[in-house]
Amino acid sequence: MLRYLQTDWQSAGGRERVQLLSVIRYKIKVGYCFELIPLFIIFISTNLNVMDSEILKAVSNIVQRAERMIDDAKIQSTYEEIGVIPLLNNRNNQIIYGRRGTGKTHVFKYLASELKVGNDIVVYVDCRTLSSASSFEDSCPSRKYRSHAIFRDIIGEIEDTVKQYIALNAPNDSALALDALEQMIKATSIKESKKRDARKTEVRGRTTTDNVGMKFSIPQLTLDFDSKVEEESAAQTTTSYRMEEHEKLVFPDINYKARELVQHLKVNIYVLLDEWSSIPLDVQPFLADCINKSFFAIPHFVFKIAALEYRSNFTIVMQNNLHIGFELGSDISSNLDLDDYFVFDKNPDSITAIFAGILSKHIKSELPEGYLDKIKVTSTQQVINYLFSNRAVFKELVRASEGVPRDMINIFNLAYFDAQKQNKSKIDKPIILSAARDWFEKDKFTNIDDSLNYVLQRIVTEVIGNRKARSFLIRRELERNDVIQRLFDARVIHFVKRGYADKDNPGVRYNIYTLDYGTYVDLLKTAKKPDGYLPLDENMSSRDIVVPFDDKRSIRRIILTEEMLKLN
Repeated sequence: MLRYLQTDWQSAGGRERVQLLSVIRYKIKVGYCFELIPLFIIFISTNLNVMDSEILKAVSNIVQRAERMIDDAKIQSTYEEIGVIPLLNNRNNQIIYGRRGTGKTHVFKYLASELKVGNDIVVYVDCRTLSSASSFEDSCPSRKYRSHAIFRDIIGEIEDTVKQYIALNAPNDSALALDALEQMIKATSIKESKKRDARKTEVRGRTTTDNVGMKFSIPQLTLDFDSKVEEESAAQTTTSYRMEEHEKLVFPDINYKARELVQHLKVNIYVLLDEWSSIPLDVQPFLADCINKSFFAIPHFVFKIAALEYRSNFTIVMQNNLHIGFELGSDISSNLDLDDYFVFDKNPDSITAIFAGILSKHIKSELPEGYLDKIKVTSTQQVINYLFSNRAVFKELVRASEGVPRDMINIFNLAYFDAQKQNKSKIDKPIILSAARDWFEKDKFTNIDDSLNYVLQRIVTEVIGNRKARSFLIRRELERNDVIQRLFDARVIHFVKRGYADKDNPGVRYNIYTLDYGTYVDLLKTAKKPDGYLPLDENMSSRDIVVPFDDKRSIRRIILTEEMLKLN
């Protein structure tokens, strides 16, 4: 018993620890305290882990959003490569998709640091900060006018970055480059006057004649009466003219001067447009059209766009089959989706290793230099072992995050400080379950409105309550259903597999989604908890599986219809 507990005190259950305490009391009583020294050392060392003041400060200081990292060194040190950068480090125009929290901004920031090594110019644009993107209401000017205003904002970001590059590097053709840049800017604001008709219609007025006497004589009857006669003049229309002045974009000139600019500078200019989906949906195709006409024909101008797939609209088809915007696959590729890289069911071990690297690097980045070496925690696995009671517990944290790195960090943060409050040396499974439930209730659940929540509860009742599962199918054609998109964006349902074929329904394709880990854990505390699974309990063994895994056989008959997805 003593030897077993010396090697794995933390994983010991309540019964084993009670037995250990009995052994300790006996050893003290008979005077064999020296035999307890190795155990006390292990006990003290394990109980310092979560209580370690430096680790505590590091966890508290973890920067959860890449845009808040103040220097390139931290961006690089906290980035965990998943195979995306080699696919983006090229001169192809590309779109990268991914839900909020999957790391699109971090990827862009890291990519920017890599591109700068080659002495290229990188223009990072957070579309949320473009003043014209949010300054218009639906009732304001046309989509074309609004898109031009946002485009000028992007051009302004390019101008600022290029001028800074020239100031720092002083290339030989600086004067020619600055002149080309100035002419490119001018081509975005050419004054144009248009004559507008202003027609005015007037009515001359009315005339009325009163007391017109009239007399009719009929045998045995004479009638006298007065009448009023109204006359209306003909309408008179006058026409006047007024001049209106607009700013227009001259795309051939923009393109020509942009081409001159890169020729003089002898560099590639990469424009990274982050948070594309913050631009109004109806304006996006027109903005894309401006970018396409101005820059896509120039090999040394490269655009990368980070967006939410179902909140993006890159092209529309007008009359006469005229396309406005980007033609996906032709003008710009769109085959990168970060959500596909983090699906736990595809490769649990690989995903667990990736998330271990993410967590370890974020903690290490906030610690004093060499601190982990000092406490002899030198590898990613040792960091995980230091903080979690065993690897299975960390794996449960990865499952709870449902493929969203930011959610993993937030759930870990809650779990870490909960372990502290409970005076536990390491994070165990009941703490992970509790933290996942808290994160679901405090973040995800609060971000959906009542009508959407009604649909979510309907799905939870059907899938978890009635079918005793977490995953479900929807027909492929419903993937753009507004409710599905909103639930997916809110991270309360998660994508598992696209294009699943059921042999019982040949020719029909389905997408597989799963309900958030937190929805299941949240249900365990209610009267609607599924039969056959233990309730969330402080005395529950960490070895018990609470949130079930689904297989394809268990979900083949769980198909949600369009009717179930309707809002009240």
